[in-house]
Amino acid sequence: MAKTIEFTAKNVKPFSLWLKKFASIENSLLIEVDEVNKCFTAKSYNEEKSVVKFSRISFEDSGLTLKKGSKNPQFIKVGIYNIPRIIKSLDHFLSGEFSFSIQYEEVLEGTNKNLAGTALLIKSPSLKIKIECTSLNIFKYISDSMFKNKIAQTDPITSFDLPNVTIEKINSLCDLDKEYKFLEFLTRNKKVFVKGKSFELDIADNGADNGDDKIILSIYKDQFDKVDIESYSIDFGEDKLVFRSKDSNTITVTSMVVKDEKYEEDSMEF
Repeated sequence: MAKTIEFTAKNVKPFSLWLKKFASIENSLLIEVDEVNKCFTAKSYNEEKSVVKFSRISFEDSGLTLKKGSKNPQFIKVGIYNIPRIIKSLDHFLSGEFSFSIQYEEVLEGTNKNLAGTALLIKSPSLKIKIECTSLNIFKYISDSMFKNKIAQTDPITSFDLPNVTIEKINSLCDLDKEYKFLEFLTRNKKVFVKGKSFELDIADNGADNGDDKIILSIYKDQFDKVDIESYSIDFGEDKLVFRSKDSNTITVTSMVVKDEKYEEDSMEF
């Protein structure tokens, strides 16, 4: 028999915005509901696994107040098949108080028992919406320790800050050469630059002390598009960039790509 966690809410816009962080990567999402720490956690990655995003938000910050929890606080995995559908459903409850419930039951994954969401119920006095959860089998679970100790782990060549206004500027500059699919982060003469085909932008003064030699890490523009417009502390590693948000509990990792000779020839030297 399914059990239920029930929340009350008046404004869950923060929760919808949190879900949107992952919608740019993949429509489906595995959400961890942690009653002990009173938070939601999720990790998502693109098909190539060249972008991995972790984010956590507390029940309170998401606009949800726990009304009815488990007798013993539980850890529940909730599979969402279509993030935009959840967001559109929540948009129908923008005014007045409503309830948001998660139905769950015990399932067997191999030899392990897990608690899995079976349905989301959103109810107000005038409207009720039920959304079935998807099977956990379609997800590859990433634990907190795997993400932090392996995926987001790097020995940085250098670290620097990147404010949200600079992220917006880089996105705007990328429109100057839309046909060019790469974005290069490079450090030279104790400075950090971002470079496209037709631009090079100085973004930080604390690059690696490597003289005139350039250290370059290339990613796809499509990877950078999945980085939220927030302010970050960035670790510039040999094979990855780790974006640690200063505005939310979010970490995005983008892995390097290897450019082919055609793009090497077309790239402009400054």
